[in-house]
Amino acid sequence: MSILEFKGVTKDYRLGETTVQALRGVDLSVGKGEFIAVLGASGSGKTTLLNLAGAIDDPTSGEVSMNGRNISGLTDNEKAEIRNSAIGYIFQTFNLVPVLTSLENVMLSLQIRGGRTADIRNEASRRLDEVGLADFMLHRPDKLSGGQRQRVAIARALVTRPTLILADEPTANLDHQTAQSIIDLMKELNEKEGVTFLFSTHDQRLINEVKRVVRIDDGKIVQ
Repeated sequence: MSILEFKGVTKDYRLGETTVQALRGVDLSVGKGEFIAVLGASGSGKTTLLNLAGAIDDPTSGEVSMNGRNISGLTDNEKAEIRNSAIGYIFQTFNLVPVLTSLENVMLSLQIRGGRTADIRNEASRRLDEVGLADFMLHRPDKLSGGQRQRVAIARALVTRPTLILADEPTANLDHQTAQSIIDLMKELNEKEGVTFLFSTHDQRLINEVKRVVRIDDGKIVQ
């Protein structure tokens, strides 16, 4: 069953008098539980594709659907609801709040939803323990290594129990050993919890581990 589908999707950007075609008629179906990478050179359209998948942007034409629902052209509030309920994000630069502890960073997504503080704290603690950071919950990002910060980002992405995690170059800034441990962790979560992972990457270490590779070139899927 597809949880994410692109049908004839294009995306154009205006830069002064110039129109840049970031995506050109993309058709793509992502099934539940997939571990899939979008591979392409810088400027090929990888990040644009992820932004559309995450309801961060709208296509110029075509349709993006999640769980059978067309998310193209929804209101800002409707898109925010989808992002907070069904999608988790892992960024290359981690995007942690520097003044918050690991625990507080992970709690933040659940606090936006609302609920009992004790329940939110317990769930965030459980996720941090799951990614191997039980002893670092009260550390702020500047006291963590790059790999530890990425683990916080993974815990934050998982804490809302999303059906889809979008990861933009999640291993690009990590050394080989740390990157491999992060890849192993994501594979384990994919296999254990059935969470779908869609990566944007050119990291061969990650490409070697995914179950499917989609190659994009000049805004078109070529393989």
